[in-house]
Amino acid sequence: MTAFANPDIHQLHARAVEGDSAAMLELSQRYSESGKAAEAVHWVAHAAKLGDMAATTQLGLWLIAGENQPQDIPTGAEYITAAAKSGEPRACRLMINLHASGTGLQKSWDKATSWLIRCAKAGDAYALLQLATVLRHHPRTIKLRQTLFFAAANAGLPSAQYMLGQDMIQTGVPADRLAGIGWIATAANAGNMLAESTIASFAGEKMCRGQAPGLVTRIPWQDMKRLVCLPHNTPLPAVETLLKTPNVAVSRNVLPKSICDYMICAGLPHILPATVNDAERGEITDNSRTNGFANFRLLEADLITLSVDALMLAVMGQPEGYGDPLSLLQYFPGQTYAPHYDYFDPDFPNHQAQLKKGGQRPKTGLLYLNESYEGGQTRFHHPGYDFRGHTGDLLQFQNVDQAGYPDSTSLHSGEPPIRGNKWLLSKWTREAVQPL
Repeated sequence: MTAFANPDIHQLHARAVEGDSAAMLELSQRYSESGKAAEAVHWVAHAAKLGDMAATTQLGLWLIAGENQPQDIPTGAEYITAAAKSGEPRACRLMINLHASGTGLQKSWDKATSWLIRCAKAGDAYALLQLATVLRHHPRTIKLRQTLFFAAANAGLPSAQYMLGQDMIQTGVPADRLAGIGWIATAANAGNMLAESTIASFAGEKMCRGQAPGLVTRIPWQDMKRLVCLPHNTPLPAVETLLKTPNVAVSRNVLPKSICDYMICAGLPHILPATVNDAERGEITDNSRTNGFANFRLLEADLITLSVDALMLAVMGQPEGYGDPLSLLQYFPGQTYAPHYDYFDPDFPNHQAQLKKGGQRPKTGLLYLNESYEGGQTRFHHPGYDFRGHTGDLLQFQNVDQAGYPDSTSLHSGEPPIRGNKWLLSKWTREAVQPL
C-alpha cells in the first residue's frame, strides 16, 4: 500500500530514494510512459536488485520486447523464470506463454501446461478459466469443469461467468438452465460483449443468479495434466476443395463452440480499429476496412490461443511459428473489409520491406467463431463466389500461384453483416518464422 493515492513524480522519486521498491517500480513505469528509457530501466533494475519480483518480471519483459533497452530474450526469460519460481503471479502466467511459444525458453507444451495448472491451483482466475475450457469432454469431467469455471466466475471474471452459464445450459437439467441463464446475465451486466449479444435469446425465461453448480469435493490437481486436451493435439480434419482458381478450401468443425466462445472472450479486452498495409504509408487505419481486430501477441496470448494458432497452421500445412500473429476479427452490422489482396506486392516499396523481413504470405486462414448473424459472407470476386462458414469451420486460400507469384484471382472481401455480430480468427502464413 502506498502513502499517496495518486502520487506525483516528485513524491514517487522521494520514496524511491528512500528505498521503497514499489515506488521504484511505479516510477520506472511513469518514466517509460513519458519516453525516458534510461530512467525507467535504472529504477526498475534497482527495485529488482532489492528483490522486488514484480520489478524483476517487468525488467524481464522489457528485455524480451526490446523496450527501453536493447532486446535480450534469453536474459529476459531468466529474470521472468526467477520471479516465477518465487511465485510472482504475472511471471507465472508468462512462463506459460514463454514455454508454449519457445520464447527464450525450451518450447514445451507439457511445461506450459504444468505452469497453467500451477497458476490455477494458486487461484489465478484466468488460469482456472483456461483449465476448465481445455478439459477433455467426458461425462465424468462435467462437474470438475463447472467447479473450475465457478471458481473463476466467483472471482468476478465476466468471461468465466459467461462460459459457466453456457456450460450449465448444455447439461439439459432445468435447474442448471436457470442457473446458467443467471450467470450469462451477470456477465452481460459486467459488460461482456458476447454475453450481451446472447442474453436476448433467453428473454422471458426465469433465472437464478449466482447459483453454484453441484461441486466436486476436491480438484484432483495431481491428475489434471492427463485430463487436458489442447486444441492442437486433436486429430486434423479433412480439407475440402471449394475452388481451384483461386485455390480455396475448407475444413469443418476444426474447433468446438466452447473454444470458439473462449477465443472471442480472450480477444475482447484488446479490440482496436483494424488496420491495412498501405503500399506507401505502411500500416494505417483506412475507410476500406471498418471492422475491429485484436492481435494475440506474447502479452495478449495464453495457452489456448497459442494452441489454436498452432492448430490453424497445422491444418494449413504450415509449421509452428511460420505466420503473422493470430488475430480476432470483429464485424458489427455494416462493418466491412473492402476488396483486397493479402499478399505482399514486390512492386510496392513498403511491401518490399515486409518481404525482406518475413517473406511472402502464401496462405490466409479464416476460422469462423459464430454464425448468429445475417450477411457477412467472405466474397471471392473473380469467380464470384461467396462463403459463409459455420461455427468452427476453417477456410483457407492461396494468395500466390504455384510459382510463388501474387495471385490476382485471390481478390476477396469481408462483406458486412446485416444483422448480428460476426466473429472470426485470421491467420496469415509466412515463409519465415515470425516472433510473437
